Amino acid sequence: MKTLNQIESLVERHGLVNRGSFVVQDEDNVPPIHAQSLTRTLMLVGNAGPSLWKTFSASREYSDGKSDALDRWSKRVGTNVASQLEGRALFPFGGPPFHPFIKWAKKAESLSNSRLGMLIHKKYGLWHAYRFALALPFDIEVALGDSVDICSTCLDQPCISSCPVNAFEIELEFNAKACYTHLSGQENTACRSGCQARLSCPYASEFRYHSDQTKFHMDAYLKNMSKRF
Repeated sequence: MKTLNQIESLVERHGLVNRGSFVVQDEDNVPPIHAQSLTRTLMLVGNAGPSLWKTFSASREYSDGKSDALDRWSKRVGTNVASQLEGRALFPFGGPPFHPFIKWAKKAESLSNSRLGMLIHKKYGLWHAYRFALALPFDIEVALGDSVDICSTCLDQPCISSCPVNAFEIELEFNAKACYTHLSGQENTACRSGCQARLSCPYASEFRYHSDQTKFHMDAYLKNMSKRF
């Protein structure tokens, strides 16, 4: 059995961080580790700020030219870490069916819904993501702080007004088609380097992703949207 500090050291070497954990209950819909071992604790692992980029951009998945580089990297890293803990790695991709990562995240950490629809963290703002979860056969330290409605304290809300096609004009309803049409029709738009609404959020700006990272995510987003529209 590993301590919390030991587990965090395992993930931090990959530029990842502990994104909270909780004691598993039946209603959480967390699968067992295997037929003979139930999951006792679920720890979410992800990136916060730009720390992921240095490790991921140096990986074989990033440079091999194949699709879904970040998902493949996450699967390799998550599976390796889980094996060292006699646990199981669970991923937010690869479905259907998909694991309820949003539900798990809200139980594991202090989060609220931002005006852009994505979860906003009281330390990292909009600059975070979940790469995998570790289903563990033992108990670890669990702590959850109070949630804060961060966006309600932002009077200007530049995230809404900075979108050139008003894709977030209706609260928590994202106009994906308008966004995709703009991105695919204008190669020189600033949005191709990163979502201007997200970048304009003044909260936790010190954790913004590296510019290469924001462009990487936008390229992946545009590729996925091209299959939808």
